Amino acid sequence: MGSITYLAIQTRTDIAFACSLLSRFLSNPGTDHLNAADHLLRYIQGTADLCIQFGGPDQISGNLHGYSDSDFAGDIELRKSTSGFVYFMAGGIISAQSKRQSITALSTTEAEYYGLAKAVMEATWLRETLKQLKYQNPDAECIKIYGDNQAALQLAENPSLHQRTKHIAVKYHYIREERAKGLIRLHYCPTKDMKADGLTKLLTPIKHKTFIQQLGLYPATLN
Repeated sequence: MGSITYLAIQTRTDIAFACSLLSRFLSNPGTDHLNAADHLLRYIQGTADLCIQFGGPDQISGNLHGYSDSDFAGDIELRKSTSGFVYFMAGGIISAQSKRQSITALSTTEAEYYGLAKAVMEATWLRETLKQLKYQNPDAECIKIYGDNQAALQLAENPSLHQRTKHIAVKYHYIREERAKGLIRLHYCPTKDMKADGLTKLLTPIKHKTFIQQLGLYPATLN
């Protein structure tokens, strides 16, 4: 799993969720977990030529932008949610994560909001990193982040605390601060176009194939 995790972090974002899920059972794996890991290895072997393509034809924009998504209570044991984000630049993936949330969300809106907070924190890190690299284009000054839950986006836009969200820890309202400073812009994205969808849940073979295309992963070719 250590080697698979390295691969998922470096170039194979399509296996990030499976890697995150299997890593939860490292201390006491059962037969089902070992079979799942074997299935993942066979998938990697069969798709070993997939790679990140910068400047790919299917990307909407070459500018820096990200996608944030979350499931709700997908972990059947702890009833916690899994969130994921992916950032693109120059048409290729530069950062991605799939991780089970540390707190229990009480609704889909909360789960999406917590995931969005993690994505905004990553945007801050990317902005500071690019600044040190002397990258000064406007796309790094105000980073676009797409989400598919309109309630979570509205919660981030609204500076007032509603009765139903008073229990949300203050640190997660970091989203609002970054938005108020003009450092991020939040946009709605339909679920079918959400490129972080496969980072939060298992997909059917057809949807997984679409997920790979959305990530801009293509078979390597030798010229």
